[in-house]
Amino acid sequence: MANIEYEISKELDLDALVHLENMFVEFGREDGMAAGERNGAIEGRVMGCEKGFELSREVGYYAGCAQIWKVLAQQDPERISEKSLKKINSLLDLIDSFPRQNQLDDDVIALLDRIRGKFKTVASALQTAERYVDAPKSKMFY
Repeated sequence: MANIEYEISKELDLDALVHLENMFVEFGREDGMAAGERNGAIEGRVMGCEKGFELSREVGYYAGCAQIWKVLAQQDPERISEKSLKKINSLLDLIDSFPRQNQLDDDVIALLDRIRGKFKTVASALQTAERYVDAPKSKMFY
C-alpha cells in the first residue's frame, strides 16, 4: 500500500511540475510579446523618422533646384526657354503636391518617382548635370 501511495504522489508531483513549466512558458511568452510590441513601436518610430527625413531632404533638394531655375528664367528669359519654364513649373506643382504630413492614403513612393522623373527631364532640358546624389539606385525605397 505504501508503494502505491508513493507512485501516486510521484505522479502528482510530475503533473504539478509539468503544469508549473507550462505556466512559466506562458508567462515568458506573454512577457516577450509585450516587450516585442514596445520595442517594435520604438523601432518603427525611429525608422519612420529616418525615412521621413530622407524623403524630405530629397524633395527639398528638388524644390531648391527648381526654384533657382525659375528665378534664373525670370531674370534672364533668353537663357531658359518658355518650354523649359513650363517644365520647371510642372516640377514645382508636383513638389507642392507632396504630402507634408503622414497620410495613409497617399502613395508617396509613386509621387516621389514622378518627381524624380520630372527633375531628370527638366535637368536634361536645361542641359545641366544636376542630380540628387543620395537618391536610391532602384525603385525599391524600403
